Amino acid sequence: MIRNRVFLAMPVSFLLALGLGVIANAQYLISTKAGFVNRVEGEVYVLRADGEDGEKGRASLGTQLRAGDRLSVAASGFAETLLNPGSYLRLSENTEVRAVSVDLDSVRFELIKGSVIAEIGQIDKKTPIEIVTPHGALTIAKAGLHRIDAKGSATLVAVRQGEIHLGTRSDFAANQSLKIKRGKVLTLTGSALPGQTDVAKLDKDAIDKFDIWSFNRAQALTDANVKALSRSGVLTAGWYYDPFYRFYTFVPSRSWFWSPYGFGFFNNYRDCYDYTPYYYSGSNNRSQGASASGASASGASASGASVSPRVVSGNDRGAVSRATDRRWSDSDFGSRSGRVGDSGHSRGSSSSPSTSSPRATSAPDASRGHSGPRGGGDAMPSRRPNPIR
Repeated sequence: MIRNRVFLAMPVSFLLALGLGVIANAQYLISTKAGFVNRVEGEVYVLRADGEDGEKGRASLGTQLRAGDRLSVAASGFAETLLNPGSYLRLSENTEVRAVSVDLDSVRFELIKGSVIAEIGQIDKKTPIEIVTPHGALTIAKAGLHRIDAKGSATLVAVRQGEIHLGTRSDFAANQSLKIKRGKVLTLTGSALPGQTDVAKLDKDAIDKFDIWSFNRAQALTDANVKALSRSGVLTAGWYYDPFYRFYTFVPSRSWFWSPYGFGFFNNYRDCYDYTPYYYSGSNNRSQGASASGASASGASASGASVSPRVVSGNDRGAVSRATDRRWSDSDFGSRSGRVGDSGHSRGSSSSPSTSSPRATSAPDASRGHSGPRGGGDAMPSRRPNPIR
């Protein structure tokens, strides 16, 4: 078995298609498990449940969590793990989670301490994701974006996109969970069910460096997707390793897909050749989210352009909807199919920078400054670090 190939399982027909892609290109990742570490910054550690010495090891790209394993992030660090296809669990500094179950039909993680952001792009309500907090269980059965903060005597749950259910997977299946809708923040204190005073309106302008980092990760993932397509033209659906960015990006099974942050993912270059989610005053800027280090809390980018905190936090997807005619005009997100020009007009936002700039007419460059061939031919396979076993 090749150790450094992982992909999160999908329907049989999709897996068969993916298998053909793996034969042709060794950059695809094959696995039937959640909890694959896709990005680490700073000191990130894994404590194996079956470890004999009880000592933590350094986690890195390719670390696959198993049931019972703990992933912890030290001060000034961040980490990103893959869940089901198109979904991520991001960890802030001083955060620790335990992988209770990494099987895709029963994904369950426990937040022991700290803060996490769950970006859920695609999910089957028959196989929801459960996150256990110190003050109660949460179930996610719909695409969305959620931030969960364990703060001593309480756990705060911010629903930025989609919805979340208070209760276990079993509670959700039995229709006994409490649904919390978008734009709300829930305070859990360990009581059986929260009262109306425990659900408040979310402050959509409140962000910190963890929000900024998560936003940048969401943008970097779509940058990697578009950049890879500019080199190969077409990619097989699944998780795809980009050697220039050095992490796995998502390739949808349908023509394009919009993440909870509003960024686009594509499976062919025809549909994304002029995709530019940020286009200010006639200049193409692909790095409008502030970097996790050295950025102000307002979300200002290094170029001086400003992004609304509501965009950075994921509360406002409208500001990403510019400089392309492929944006759908409704407020939903997820997979869409179609061809160039099928998807209606762009959506704007009153809190967004100007949207009057003309559309880009050439492929956008990656925000990290990586270079590579454009046009025909697949990208050359690259060596990747072996996962910790």
